[in-house]
Amino acid sequence: MYEGEQECKGCTGTVMVTDEEIKKIFGDMVKVKKVKLVSEEVYKDRISKCLSCESLDYGTTCRFCGCLVQIKAKLAAAKCPCPGNPRW
Repeated sequence: MYEGEQECKGCTGTVMVTDEEIKKIFGDMVKVKKVKLVSEEVYKDRISKCLSCESLDYGTTCRFCGCLVQIKAKLAAAKCPCPGNPRW
């Protein structure tokens, strides 16, 4: 683990994801599985809402679904999982 990183309570690994790791994940997903992503403008709007949400743990993990928001916010088919009041 890197200095300052936190571990997920239910996982054995870190919950922190670098920009390089996210780029690799999306590169693989788009090339191999043809996953559709949102525009950078939509991503920035979504991620700003996620980062200001009181249900975000560790600055990365949605408490409602357990997803890493930096990944979920880029997926075109994804929706905010906040029950009753989705943020995006």
